[in-house]
Amino acid sequence: MIEEFVSAAGSTALVSRAKRYLRGLTDPIRYRLRVHFQPRQNHIYTQFCRFPSQCEVLVEHILPRLWEKRSATQGPLEIAVFACCSGEEAYTLAYVLATRAPGLPFRIRGYDIVPEVIEQARLGSYPREHVHSGPFVTDAFVAGLFDTRGDTRTVKSQFASLVSFELGDMTDSAFMDRLPRSDLVFAQNVLFHLPRPVAKRAFVNLVSLLSSGGALFVNGMDTDMRAKLTRQYGLEPVTQRIAEIHEDARSDRGANWADSYWGREPLKMSGDWVRKYCTIYSKKS
Repeated sequence: MIEEFVSAAGSTALVSRAKRYLRGLTDPIRYRLRVHFQPRQNHIYTQFCRFPSQCEVLVEHILPRLWEKRSATQGPLEIAVFACCSGEEAYTLAYVLATRAPGLPFRIRGYDIVPEVIEQARLGSYPREHVHSGPFVTDAFVAGLFDTRGDTRTVKSQFASLVSFELGDMTDSAFMDRLPRSDLVFAQNVLFHLPRPVAKRAFVNLVSLLSSGGALFVNGMDTDMRAKLTRQYGLEPVTQRIAEIHEDARSDRGANWADSYWGREPLKMSGDWVRKYCTIYSKKS
């Protein structure tokens, strides 16, 4: 009886290993097929504190370099957030910058193509469950950023005053040409929702908007396109915390990653892996 149990257990383990091996072979192929052939769809979805490791790189490595090169007459840092949805990333940035870099002058402009989410962003009020939906949201963050009234969380005025929102389409070159050049440009979890030719056009517009020496944040972009276009337009990867940022994204997009074009595949340090998986790029001065 014991021998039969051991034999059955061994067979089950063997089958499990075989399935994992086959998935390791087929998942990358399935994912590439999804990326190239699955229709893209616009999604209205975001969270507070979505990429905490990115924020650490911003505060520790990018801001000191940017501010060192600026003169006192250049005014505040200009920050543009595209596909800002209902304001979660923009308000998160305002809180991080105001608390981690006190005294740093900056202004954040958020843009989206959906009027309803722009109106929600301007209100700056959210249900409790939405604020706490992100895996990296802490009680300290909520207490710092929001005023609480019942089940509603409203962004405190000192942070809301640092952010503005308006309708804007990053694929529209004429619109983008009218915007002020920005030191930091964010277009995250959006480019992979666009048809690839449209995503390329948007990427070119984003690079054109970026000031010399500035930084572009593009988590959520087809990795082959990111590697090709960042090289083509002379952008330099910011290599700090690549793996940590990658895993932050996988907390939301890692499960069954091969079944969706927006999935986040496991990081593999081979080939052009730095440009594929890096999500922050600097524009040469």
